[in-house]
Amino acid sequence: MPTSKSDYIVTASQSYISRSANILVAPNLHSKGKSVIQKNVTIHGEFGAPIHIGRYVYIDEDVEIVPSVIPTSSDPLLTTSSSSGSGGVGSKIIPQPPTENEKALPVIIGSHTKIGNNCTIHSIAIGSCVRIGSNCRIYPRSKIHDCCIIENDSVIPPDMVISPFSRVRGNPARIVGSLPECSGGEFVEDCVQEYTRFVRELGE
Repeated sequence: MPTSKSDYIVTASQSYISRSANILVAPNLHSKGKSVIQKNVTIHGEFGAPIHIGRYVYIDEDVEIVPSVIPTSSDPLLTTSSSSGSGGVGSKIIPQPPTENEKALPVIIGSHTKIGNNCTIHSIAIGSCVRIGSNCRIYPRSKIHDCCIIENDSVIPPDMVISPFSRVRGNPARIVGSLPECSGGEFVEDCVQEYTRFVRELGE
């Protein structure tokens, strides 16, 4: 819940970024506006890849967003960092910027998407109208399409692609159900209302 408007930086596009969020190399963060980034969020723009956030996105506390890192060459003798997702599923990946033999991939987060607290996001793309619960780990090079629910404590393995209208849970995560096609409209309305309520409460 918001505390005071002075706790946030308000951008020209009407996004609210907590002053205790850690936006590394801020020019690499591109937001379409009317989004909320809460306290203790870390966004790793120092990897050199752009991070795109749509409209009406809500990123809760203690979330870390890290671009995926891939080799620039197929030569197996070249040294690469540990941030590429080679560790066991469920283990913590320590973010490391790309070496001279690597490159970071852009991160795209669609509009009307919510990310719960204490999540680590290494995905290359999260679609619009996605709900990610608390304490989730989304591993490198994974992709979540539009209108999905990722339940609390889920761990999405490297390179996993989640199709639209999927419900996902588990460690490692698997698709356990589907969502009705009307979900997208409901998610849009929910995000717009939550943003409006957030701004109103800051002004009270």
